[in-house]
Amino acid sequence: MSQPFKCIVYIFCHSEAGLPKLRFDIVTHVNYAFAIPTRDGHVRPLENPELARAVIAKAHEGGAKVCLSLGGWSYEEIPLEATFREATNTPAKIRLLTEEIVSMAEDFGFDGVDVDWEYPRTGDGTKEQYEAFIGCLHDRLKPKGMLLTAAVVGGVDAHNEPIRSATEAQDRPSFDKLDWINVMTYDCDSVKHSTYEYAESCVKYWVEDRGFDPEKLNLGLPFYGRPFPGAYKNLLDADPDALEKDMVVLDGKEIWYNGRDTLRKKVALAKGRGLGGVMVWEISEDCEDHEKSLLTVLGQAIGEL
Repeated sequence: MSQPFKCIVYIFCHSEAGLPKLRFDIVTHVNYAFAIPTRDGHVRPLENPELARAVIAKAHEGGAKVCLSLGGWSYEEIPLEATFREATNTPAKIRLLTEEIVSMAEDFGFDGVDVDWEYPRTGDGTKEQYEAFIGCLHDRLKPKGMLLTAAVVGGVDAHNEPIRSATEAQDRPSFDKLDWINVMTYDCDSVKHSTYEYAESCVKYWVEDRGFDPEKLNLGLPFYGRPFPGAYKNLLDADPDALEKDMVVLDGKEIWYNGRDTLRKKVALAKGRGLGGVMVWEISEDCEDHEKSLLTVLGQAIGEL
């Protein structure tokens, strides 16, 4: 049986401005970003715990669920790829990291854990470490009825070539243990970074080329533009008509992002290909004006399908 279409949003731990923008007539799940691993398999104390508790309380009141997201691209401007590699390079560290992140999730009242390891790779042993870590998390979370999800790379580069070293590290043994994966269909190496055509290519890669169940895939959508800085709310300040465009000029630079029409087309793509939903990075980058809000656009598009 088909599941309800999901609208998942990330909220960054230092983004208090994102809290009032969480509208649970649209949002079904929130990922609190991030809990940070250490090289010895521990988890740092959660940053901004007051915001985490506020997000959980508001989401639960609105009937939504909240996952604690582990990782992210970097911590204090240092990429976390090497940290994940070392934090999972022995079975003992994998068990320790699992226990600490699950305990943190339980202590705060999160509904599950989202793994944002960017990225395990084939050829360096981290594919096997990733699978073992996901398996360990699955064994601890599932008896508790908690969610286990993951973020993954878009799948192809700007030339539609598979990013094999990263994507093939996320294969059946881990995929089958996850409730769903959030496909980061943005930040590819093109100027426009998140076009509709790129989203199409990523969906084709995961569904057709890899044969993954589309209902377990969520299409990633950016609420920001590139090059940075390009939060949508700032682009709207620079150009009051930004909602109706995919590019504005800010400080003499072309900033590319997703406006109304592109977001609506992407929601239609996700629905038409049978995906489980959409995912947003990151809610605080939306504007406060509901009439020009990207989240409003998503809600309207989802409701029309």
